Amino acid sequence: MSNTATGLLTTVPLLCFVLLSTTAPRLGRRYGEERTIAVALLLLFAGILLRVVPASAGLFGGTILVGIAITGGNVLLPTVIKKRFGAQSGVMTGLYTMGISIGTAAAAGLTIPWQHFTGLGWRATLAVWAVPAVLAVVLWLPQHRDPTGSTADTTGDARGGQAWRSPLGWGVTGFFALLSLTFYTVIAWLPKILTDNGMDPTTGGQMLSLANLVGIPFSLAAPIMAARSSRQVWITTSFPAMLLIGLLGLTLSPRSGALLWVLVLGVGLGGTIGIGFMLVVLRAADARGAAALAAMSQTAGYLVAATGPILTGALRDLTGSWTLPLLSLCLLVAVQIPVGIYVGQSRQFGATAETGRVVLSSRAPRPYYADSEAGLAHTSDEDSRDSRPSDADGGLRQQGEPAGRDT
Repeated sequence: MSNTATGLLTTVPLLCFVLLSTTAPRLGRRYGEERTIAVALLLLFAGILLRVVPASAGLFGGTILVGIAITGGNVLLPTVIKKRFGAQSGVMTGLYTMGISIGTAAAAGLTIPWQHFTGLGWRATLAVWAVPAVLAVVLWLPQHRDPTGSTADTTGDARGGQAWRSPLGWGVTGFFALLSLTFYTVIAWLPKILTDNGMDPTTGGQMLSLANLVGIPFSLAAPIMAARSSRQVWITTSFPAMLLIGLLGLTLSPRSGALLWVLVLGVGLGGTIGIGFMLVVLRAADARGAAALAAMSQTAGYLVAATGPILTGALRDLTGSWTLPLLSLCLLVAVQIPVGIYVGQSRQFGATAETGRVVLSSRAPRPYYADSEAGLAHTSDEDSRDSRPSDADGGLRQQGEPAGRDT
């Protein structure tokens, strides 16, 4: 396969994320988040096995099923965390993102050595990863004690529409889009970048595994630290800065400093993934708000991310060098830093206690009040100007009742 075709294969799951992220919350409300996630795990198992079929259609078809399955987990797990764990959401999100890093590291570092050890072809070697999917199904079965959802619940749909009109929603989406683009591009091309600069393929795969292993403690720590902070600006900017340093290092010194840059890149990836998923929980007032932000950020975010692997491969084919693709990636990561400043502010997307309408309100411990007609929250903090009434509302507000953060 050419670099462009390989990038297309990597992009297939991302396209599934784009097309189905807004559908997952509706399925979760109708059939229950727990049951929907269980079905997603079964699809994951089937998709992995389908790739064993000795045909390109099996490879791409199985990858499509894998993409559909991951979409359900990506969107609904933050909702389950917000609903079930509340004050422990930082720890649970950290465990979730740490699991992502562990899975990626294991797949990148063990697949080729396992193939060499067993003498199996690459299709049979990939089929081994169906075993963790089966174990996940077994572990998830007890969660069905609360499997039902309301078929008449329109709150989630209303919040989904409002999220697309919220500046905070777009901020979370932009941050998630840039981290996803960087993550999937690095996953797709880091071994190739290193092997093109003289490293053998096995070591190249192990370097990708190393980057993910290094990121594991940071993917756990970042959500925990974020949950304990009233503002997360220092977290949402420092880890993207580490990503930028690692990518610049790979651009300028891909041979002599490869190990150092991979380590720095791993820290940046781990922490950014952790805070990226945690932002959905932190910036939402309740579980329905988290579902709306997760659906929006992953729909638009993965649409942007889907361009990363394929365009990077195309630029490599066009220029014959990794310099321009890496510099382009550096520029996008640099844009993520000011976006991180915005989404790191202490705000929440939620609904007022009176009307159920979606608003943007400050999380800062200052008194704020609800407009009984417009359903808007008001505060004296300048950072919450998005939640103030427009001129059309006449600037009127009722000063007698504080606006609740949750429905």
